[in-house]
Amino acid sequence: MAGTFEKTNLDWQIQQLQWQFGEWLERLLASNSDFPSGDDWQIPQWLLRGLFWLIVMGLASFLGWQSYKLFRPYLAESWRLRRSPSPPAPSSSKTLAVAEWLQQSRQAQQQGNYREACRFLYQAMLQRLNDENLICQDLSRTDGEYVALLHSLSTLDRPQPYQILLRTHERLCFSKTPISAEICDRCWQAYREIDSVESPL
Repeated sequence: MAGTFEKTNLDWQIQQLQWQFGEWLERLLASNSDFPSGDDWQIPQWLLRGLFWLIVMGLASFLGWQSYKLFRPYLAESWRLRRSPSPPAPSSSKTLAVAEWLQQSRQAQQQGNYREACRFLYQAMLQRLNDENLICQDLSRTDGEYVALLHSLSTLDRPQPYQILLRTHERLCFSKTPISAEICDRCWQAYREIDSVESPL
C-alpha cells in the first residue's frame, strides 16, 4: 500500500534558506582576501541563524508597514465610526403624527440644522403615505422601493414632490454633502405641494 508523503514543509524550507544564506555568506567572505581561507574556517551557526531571522523580521516589518499604509484610510474610517458617538436611533422607528414631524422639522430649520429638517420632512411624508393607506411604512424599505411604489400608484397625480424628498433623503444617507437652506426650502416646497393635493381616498 503506497503512503502519502510530504514533499516539503515550512520547517524544511526555512532550514534550506538558512543553509543557502550561510553558503552565500561564506562564498562572499571567502572571496575577500582579508579573511583566512581554508576548509577549517566557518561562520558560527548562531550568527547565521541570527542574521536569517533578522532579515525575516525586517521583511515582515516592511510588509506590515506597507500594508498599514495601504489600509490606513479604511482603518481610520473604521476607528472614526467606532469612536464617534452612535447616531440617534432613526426616527423612522418612532411613530409620530405628521404634525409632530413637521414641528420637529421647523425647529431644526430654525436652529440651522437643515440636514435634520429635511430628514424630518421625509419622515412626515412617509407617515402621511402610511396614514392615507397609500404605502404602508416599512423600516426595511429603501428610497428606491418607495419611488417604484409611488410610480405604481394610479391614484397619485404628481409623484415629483415625493421624489424630491426621497432623493434628498438619499443624499442625506449616502453623501457627506452639506444640506443648504435652499435645499431645505425646496424640500418644504415639495411637502407643501404634497399637502395641497387632496387625498384621493
